[in-house]
Amino acid sequence: MYFKAMFDQGSIPVLEKVISFCEQRNRVLANNIANIDTPYYRRRELPVAEFQAQLQKAIDHREKTNPRVFQFQASRNITPNALGGVTARPLIEPLRNGGFLRHDGNNVNIDREMAELSKNTLLHNVMVQILVKEFNMLNTAISEKIVK
Repeated sequence: MYFKAMFDQGSIPVLEKVISFCEQRNRVLANNIANIDTPYYRRRELPVAEFQAQLQKAIDHREKTNPRVFQFQASRNITPNALGGVTARPLIEPLRNGGFLRHDGNNVNIDREMAELSKNTLLHNVMVQILVKEFNMLNTAISEKIVK
């Protein structure tokens, strides 16, 4: 009980959710790249704006009510999971007016996918580094030693 309370406050639950979302998005973007030559394949994407809105809502709720409780609510395409992360449903990107569509019916643009993959990987790496720092601070507090 005490350990759960220790890990459910501060930035740790937020970092868990962002890292989990980034990992899933990485798989979706890599799948798009892998299917670049597949006829009639439609680009898939996770609902980034929806995730950001749900995360902001959970942070705002925690700040207004109890700073020790972080409650990430499920939305249409994103649900929290038992491991502290989230599960997001990939969405097929609709064709918009003037959208990119090749002669084989595929709408994957390698430049866009590589750029999104790079941004997502950078965000993931930053979040992991921050999480490592958080755990190092907890380790220092538990061991009562100063770490240089």
